[in-house]
Amino acid sequence: MRIHDSFWVLILLIVVAGCSPTAQRDVESVMALSAPLPNGARYGGHLKIGIADAPTSLDAVLCRSGIDAYFWRPIFDQLVDASPDLDPRESTSLAISWEIATDPDSITFELRDGVVFHDGTPFDAYSVKFNIERILDPNTKATPRASMTVIDSVEVIDPLTVRFNLKRSWGAGLAMLADRGGVMNSPAQILALGADYGWSPSGTGPFRIAELITGTMVRFERNENYWGTDSDGNRLPYLDAITIRVIRDQTVLASAIKTGEIDIAYLPYKDVASFRLDDRFRIQTMEGGSIALLLAFNVNKPPLDDVNLRLAIAHAIDPAIINRAIFFEKAIEADSGMWPVGAWAHDPDVERPTFDLSRAQQYMAKSRSPEGFSFTAVTNTSPVLVPTAEIIRQMLKRINVDMNIEVLSAGSSTERFFHGQEYPLYLTAWSRYPEPDWLASLAYKSDGYYNAGNVDRPDLDRLVELGSSAYDREQRKRFYTELNSKVLSEAWFVPLLYGVTYAAAPSHVGNLEGLMGWDGKMTLREIYLNE
Repeated sequence: MRIHDSFWVLILLIVVAGCSPTAQRDVESVMALSAPLPNGARYGGHLKIGIADAPTSLDAVLCRSGIDAYFWRPIFDQLVDASPDLDPRESTSLAISWEIATDPDSITFELRDGVVFHDGTPFDAYSVKFNIERILDPNTKATPRASMTVIDSVEVIDPLTVRFNLKRSWGAGLAMLADRGGVMNSPAQILALGADYGWSPSGTGPFRIAELITGTMVRFERNENYWGTDSDGNRLPYLDAITIRVIRDQTVLASAIKTGEIDIAYLPYKDVASFRLDDRFRIQTMEGGSIALLLAFNVNKPPLDDVNLRLAIAHAIDPAIINRAIFFEKAIEADSGMWPVGAWAHDPDVERPTFDLSRAQQYMAKSRSPEGFSFTAVTNTSPVLVPTAEIIRQMLKRINVDMNIEVLSAGSSTERFFHGQEYPLYLTAWSRYPEPDWLASLAYKSDGYYNAGNVDRPDLDRLVELGSSAYDREQRKRFYTELNSKVLSEAWFVPLLYGVTYAAAPSHVGNLEGLMGWDGKMTLREIYLNE
């Protein structure tokens, strides 16, 4: 119940006068949530969001698609959270402090006291141990596992102190814990629900699941026991409820925000210009908010196990034409690898495949199939990727390459390419991950979930390890520059366009400038409504 009128608050106080301390605390809570805030924020309201696809899971460590984070982030907190600049931030973390030791290597975390999961069970050192060991168990098939295997063991010192004993130094560790590897789930709920946990998770985050219709919507309600506060000490979250609707059709998505059916959406590229001319809406922008178009190769699957054929394909595609035809020139032509503009590992000076038809033909001549070949690529149902795949198909005909296209859902295409190893090429997009070890460990390491060919490459494994180990950022960058160069020269992952994220909302949505976190995903704990 929301109470905004001081008269009714007074009536409620009279009714409960002389009641139990618990009832009095409830009244105090209502009064706090009805009081105006000095920062201009307001409590209450139901925020409605449109997202272009459905999640593959709400279990953060098992989800396979970048879109999933829009759905699981409201539910969970991380052991170590990060600011938009990817700096560790104690004020929003479940750990209130940490100490890094190097002889032997370890990280010791002091945990926040009094935090409970949505199911009412306590968050403590034992739950941290459970969550990390669950990720490290190969049987879990956790997406972030490859980036976490540096952890040798997890040691409970006391209920609010936990130590990660490490196999080596881990310079990437705090940033990696700000993503799904550091998400804290309720051990009791996981054990109780087993395989069904992915659709009924329990975290410590600002919102809890109230209703779920698979493939259609998720409704969240305020976690009344949330521990977090804003910078002025006011309780979070501000909102009563959030509904995230799956709206796959771009035209319907743009119409829904214009008519007020939803409050926030990341705009389709085709609609950015019209929204900029509409003074009812504000737009927040993040350059490099994603990789909008990516060639992901399985370098172990014929016929594209031939590096010359991969390079021929990469050089035969003109991203400028795709940007103009599909992205309305709102994306950015990629000038580096998988760390886009705005990420500290981004290196625009690296040598990489670019559109050059004569070079494409030269690589074809050196390949095992100089006269041409055919293969089947997979893409997902994205309204920009499907027409993009058709354009690429036509471009490749100029070098006698016949590319068939299979279109699947995002979850199926990702699983069947990376895990099923059914296709040599995936035309896809990729989320923004400014911490380079996330991509390096998961895509380039021999045992990485997103290394489709699981190619045994000790040289790349070594660079990944060196990059994640060093604590000095400039030293780390040198390792990632070398790794980036190798991957691009062999055409493993070749970005063609970096995305620009355009978040639009009407004026009654408050704190829109705080919406996008370090990965470009929505952070909703401090969003509020003015009406």
